[in-house]
Amino acid sequence: MSKVKIAISGIGAVGGYYGGSLAAYYENNDDVDIFFISRGKNLEAIKENGLQIKKSYRRITTRPTLATDNPAEIGPVDYLFLCTKSYDLEDNVKHLAPVIGSNTVIIPLLNGADITERIQQMVPANKVWKGCVYIGARLVSPGHVEKFTLKDRLFFGSNYEDWEHQYTLRNILHRARIAVTNPDDIDKEIWKKFFMISTAATITSYFNEPINDVIENHNDFFITLGYELKSVAEAKGIELPDDIVFSSIQSQKMMPNGSTTSMHSDFRKGSQTEVETLTGYVVREAKALGISVPTYQFMYKGLTQFPYPGRSI
Repeated sequence: MSKVKIAISGIGAVGGYYGGSLAAYYENNDDVDIFFISRGKNLEAIKENGLQIKKSYRRITTRPTLATDNPAEIGPVDYLFLCTKSYDLEDNVKHLAPVIGSNTVIIPLLNGADITERIQQMVPANKVWKGCVYIGARLVSPGHVEKFTLKDRLFFGSNYEDWEHQYTLRNILHRARIAVTNPDDIDKEIWKKFFMISTAATITSYFNEPINDVIENHNDFFITLGYELKSVAEAKGIELPDDIVFSSIQSQKMMPNGSTTSMHSDFRKGSQTEVETLTGYVVREAKALGISVPTYQFMYKGLTQFPYPGRSI
């Protein structure tokens, strides 16, 4: 029996933590090979010193079977995890063509509600499952990932009737002590995650304030965004919990003071952002469905056309 080959593209916070966890467990394993696809100084650091992961009071150093910026050095894999930003998605999938064979299953762990559908359009012959994670982690420096929350959760699944295939991957992840769930309704899990990050990313970026400040100063807007997004989800046939608007805000209150969203951080740095995936998507879907989302529209316009309050020009 040939080895199972798993590639992780994007060794940042998410890809670094989960890819590193897999590499640590399956190092020199007879059944599974783990490959990292990275670039720049991060790749150089991993090649030289391995990937360093800090979680709670434990530090581990992991080395994959191969770390490279050239997918052709890896060849076709069985499972490919995509862990880049959504604005890099199309270019990333094209770059990864050498690892995407006829039997490769692609599992995106990106922010967004339509990521799988976007990938499926590019690789219609492959199975593209759905996935999302809940984790507090960051790439603190090249080759160094720090997990700062006690818990982490990874969800994946598909609408294909390939339960045995999914079961195989679930066991591989589980053996590496990854908290993984393979739910019956993956769409519901994707939308629960999207609900939390879309509303928070939109409001923190628009007001240029961390989570605790927007909850204190603009909670009415936070609630309104939630109800607008819930109406879009319901129109798409997604059944979300009745209390999701307030439970999502409540979960954000548990973040340390000064914490913010990755999209807000990108805006602050003047970097490319996920505004089209997290805010623009809602506006476009609402229009297609005939749903009114005036608060989302207002903030989307502010984020894409004009400087938002407090943002330096």
